[in-house]
Amino acid sequence: MIHERADCRACGSSRLEPILDLGRTALANDFLLPGEIADYRNVLPLRLRLCRDCSLVQLADVVDPKVLYSRYAYVTSTSRTMDAHLAAQAAHVIAAAGAGAHPRVLEIASNTGVYLQKFKALGCDVLGIEPARNIAEVAAREGIPTRTEFFDSKSAARMRDDWGEPDVVLGRHVFAHIDDLRDLVAGLDALAGRRTLIGFEVPYLAEMLERTEFDTIYHEHLSYVPVRALQALLERTPFALERVEHYPIHGGSILFELRRRSAGIAPHASVAAALEREAKLKLSEPGTWRAFAHRVAEVRRTLPGLVRSLKQQGKRIVGYGASAKGNTLLNTSGMTAKDLDYIIDNTPFKQGRLAPGSWIPVKPPETLLADQPDYALLLAWNFASEIVAREVEYQRRGGRFILPLPAPRIVESPA
Repeated sequence: MIHERADCRACGSSRLEPILDLGRTALANDFLLPGEIADYRNVLPLRLRLCRDCSLVQLADVVDPKVLYSRYAYVTSTSRTMDAHLAAQAAHVIAAAGAGAHPRVLEIASNTGVYLQKFKALGCDVLGIEPARNIAEVAAREGIPTRTEFFDSKSAARMRDDWGEPDVVLGRHVFAHIDDLRDLVAGLDALAGRRTLIGFEVPYLAEMLERTEFDTIYHEHLSYVPVRALQALLERTPFALERVEHYPIHGGSILFELRRRSAGIAPHASVAAALEREAKLKLSEPGTWRAFAHRVAEVRRTLPGLVRSLKQQGKRIVGYGASAKGNTLLNTSGMTAKDLDYIIDNTPFKQGRLAPGSWIPVKPPETLLADQPDYALLLAWNFASEIVAREVEYQRRGGRFILPLPAPRIVESPA
């Protein structure tokens, strides 16, 4: 089920420095029914290492992807924030690709097809690749052609034979989930044409460091990516980094764009700018990450302290958003159903189940106003602005939100 990796998956270096140990946690998307908890065994080590040569931060331990993704609880958010982000990014990608009419867009790990819907609306031919059968079935019902399989060098060749050469290949928040990045590049080589634009969106390591976003660390996220590591990965391959686009989504993400070197396109200034920023942050130095680990320890101490202090005052507290990052936050802070009465979430599959590790019940969003707890901990803090603006009635009645990062605080009610 799990094995330890001894070399950097980007550059191959063995100079890996331990920088953070979050203990053993449940898999972040293993939402279980109450009767399934007694037999649960997927409580696994969550350790972080730094590559001293290319700055890639990565998990020391790799879980078998079949365990993680054969059935999957994560679905792409349909919030207003996410909808606007996907629409803007799709328009950018099509303009950057420079393809003709009806470009062919293939997405790796396409989830429910929400992103591909944006391209379909722009007149593109689309194809999704999604290994989780339950998620792929949702996409197919929504009219997005989807192949249920993992993307690798072997499946990529079959895709090109079956579907033809894509103008665009995309992956949103999947690059960091892949252990064998060399095989990923080989798959892209088998699939992409001379001018195919390849784009991957990932959480950006610089923002993770600056904002103490340790809750993005869970077993699915094998890599925490700087641009320097991408260059190391692509060295001596047919591909070169063309551009880096920055987005605020998920606490700070980048879309990095590749094309074949033979296309002869010069790198955009954004590549050099990102490398300069990373050098100033000293991402490759262990001391940088020792300071990060100290801040993480402070959050793990003060967040449950704040929640338990409020509980002692007789306040009722719930969670808002049964997200994977929220599960890391709860599990590594030692919080359980004794601390939060329940978590609200709009994902039907999660409702009626228990959040992994903390075993806190998940309930539908309408529970918030029906029950009116005193506080709601924003586990989905990456959508905090939208949530606080939407839940006006909850706050009018006296409800308050707790924001966990970068340091725990109670959000003032809007006037």
